[in-house]
Amino acid sequence: MPEPSLYRAAFLAAAKHCDEVVARLGDAHGEAARAEWNQRRFWFWALERVVEHVAGEQFWPECGRRNFARAGQRPKLQQVMDELARLRQRLGSESLPAFREKEALVARIAELANQLLE
Repeated sequence: MPEPSLYRAAFLAAAKHCDEVVARLGDAHGEAARAEWNQRRFWFWALERVVEHVAGEQFWPECGRRNFARAGQRPKLQQVMDELARLRQRLGSESLPAFREKEALVARIAELANQLLE
């Protein structure tokens, strides 16, 4: 069985999202659903895959062998992952955070994500 690929998994996740939107709203919405996934959902989806990799739950070759299961070896990384989870939850649970607040949350999430991979 070949190693899983982030690229292939992203393609499949985007296709699944598109299929779900088309099933609900019709064929005319397929292209918009694909664009929406690429613009709004891809980076958070990719971040979840990085967390899986660093936590040792799923190996993604694009994240590097050296980074696999690093969280168990470095307690600080577990703290980073916990903060990421809190920020993602906060970003998702607040219906309409102020633009500056949302921008600050996303910037902090990006900062933390960069700490996960060497």
